[in-house]
Amino acid sequence: MKKNNILKKSHFKFKRSLSFTKHILKFGTVGLKLKQTCFITDSQENLLKFLLFKNLKRISLTKVKVFFNSKCSYSATKLPLESRMGKGKGEICYSFGYYKKGFILFELTSFSLINAIKLQTQLNKKKIVRLKIIF
Repeated sequence: MKKNNILKKSHFKFKRSLSFTKHILKFGTVGLKLKQTCFITDSQENLLKFLLFKNLKRISLTKVKVFFNSKCSYSATKLPLESRMGKGKGEICYSFGYYKKGFILFELTSFSLINAIKLQTQLNKKKIVRLKIIF
């Protein structure tokens, strides 16, 4: 008996596999990576950057160089409620980025392990994304 494998067509053509190379530190000594696959909007990304800089000033006394690897490269659109079909794609509501599990969002230079643990707990309290420390 033949098995018919019906492929479902999804809106985004992303594979959820772990064969993925964005999990290695390139610029810094300490990195914060994602624990799960997620979408991050541009406002959430700006809030993460704001919280990161705010907590870095509070935690560390020395200057820390920060490298950002995230980019919001997709745009979400929405048509008005009373529009008919065939009127185009609609206006852009917001932009977002799709990030896989293990993607490094931030890299920090000249940063200790104790300070990195403090920073991780402060950023995870906001529940925007779940982050993990790598060295």
